[in-house]
Amino acid sequence: MLSVPCSHASDDRQMTGTEGTIRFAYALEPPTGAVAEPDVLASLSGWRAVFKRLALLGQDPDRYGGLGFGNLSSRDRQRPDEFVITASQTAATPALVDDDLVRITHSNPARFWVDAMGHQPPSSETLTHAVIYRADPAVGWVFHVHSPDIWQRAVDLALPATAEDVPYGSPAMAGAVADLLGRHPARPIVFTTLGHQDGVFACGASAADTAGALLGLLARVLA
Repeated sequence: MLSVPCSHASDDRQMTGTEGTIRFAYALEPPTGAVAEPDVLASLSGWRAVFKRLALLGQDPDRYGGLGFGNLSSRDRQRPDEFVITASQTAATPALVDDDLVRITHSNPARFWVDAMGHQPPSSETLTHAVIYRADPAVGWVFHVHSPDIWQRAVDLALPATAEDVPYGSPAMAGAVADLLGRHPARPIVFTTLGHQDGVFACGASAADTAGALLGLLARVLA
């Protein structure tokens, strides 16, 4: 088992300060089999391909210092306290494979700690995903993308949002997201993180509902 205190590179790094480091502590064990069920991998892979084509997820030398951005996750249907999430710095890979996923077997937002199984470190946004799943048992999927079009219009559209002074991947973000979901019970939901440049989250019961809410909002903004 690999036990890591924090401060490792992640898939959402930005150019300033400590942006892009994994701020929580985690223990990473090698998986004994596949990290995700085949249908879950297929769904994550398909939507990831869509988001990459729309430049909502991926890696671009002209954005965020050329580092990867965006991450996707799915709750385990048989073990609802667990979920699988795309691993750190895998947004640039051409196709998603099982080795690009990490299974989160336990999370403790209070301790800022996660237990994981996989071949690569979990995303820096893992605890935000964990808080969403903890806050609403009906949520089965969480998609985190970077959309300047949505993010820049968040205030105009009165979208649910975490405050500008709440940084990504922090205990404050975990608390802010839990509070936001409590105040906005409708699902699926799309919300922005004003303290994390271009950050947009969508969550819902199914992958199609979650992606549909996100893409529908993008279409509304672009119209």
